[in-house]
Amino acid sequence: MRTARQVAIVTGGSRGIGKAIAVCMAKSGLDIVINYRNNERAAIETVEQIKSMGQRAIMLEGDITSPDTASTLVRKTLEQFDAVDILVNNVGEFFFGRLAEMNYEDWQAVIQSNLSSVFYMCSAVLPSMRQQKRGQIINIGLSPTHIVRGAPHISAYAIAKTGVQILTRSLAIEEATHNIRVNCVSPGLIDNGYLPSEERTWMEQRVPLGRLGTPEDVANAVAFLISDTATYISGANLAVAGGWDWEDRPTNYDSNMHGWFREKCN
Repeated sequence: MRTARQVAIVTGGSRGIGKAIAVCMAKSGLDIVINYRNNERAAIETVEQIKSMGQRAIMLEGDITSPDTASTLVRKTLEQFDAVDILVNNVGEFFFGRLAEMNYEDWQAVIQSNLSSVFYMCSAVLPSMRQQKRGQIINIGLSPTHIVRGAPHISAYAIAKTGVQILTRSLAIEEATHNIRVNCVSPGLIDNGYLPSEERTWMEQRVPLGRLGTPEDVANAVAFLISDTATYISGANLAVAGGWDWEDRPTNYDSNMHGWFREKCN
């Protein structure tokens, strides 16, 4: 793993998958900027945990569905650390239900937080990465890796995450001449630590490896992609799903079987 003192921004890094990614990267010697929107207590706990490992860490509040907020987040990071070496786009709202049940605000919230925020953050960080002639961007997607597929009940979320995959591949091509690598990590069914036993059983039965993923499984994939062993990987979409495919879902859902989605979302 990297030993140089590098700086990483993790959006939505105060809990869940984002926290696991931040802590994992800190273990590899990176200094971390935790972006959060509401949960200040969780952000403080994550920052203190990273500092206890001997790494520098700060937390910056802000809703990055605003391009101005995304720019401010990057500017404040540069003021503190002089560089942004790695950006992890992890944040994203979630909606479970039929498309006909969504109103305008629901749709906007899902698309803005999962797709537009990635564009805003990438746009804000790319000038400094180009100037320093290096950088890495990791976007958190949704397994499986098929670009076009139907996804009943999570259509808006799947549409946004499909857009993230296209954005990832496009940026990887466009920014290669600046020595900037862009990849995507796509989680499958992830254990949030609060699953009722019936939901856990339902989910585990659909994973070929026979278990749910953990936030640390996703974090380890990110750690690999940013490591010096992955310097020739760009434009990739790495599924962390134990062989699971969204198309293996049952055709009709119980409306109570979606609590895990809300906790799994980035």
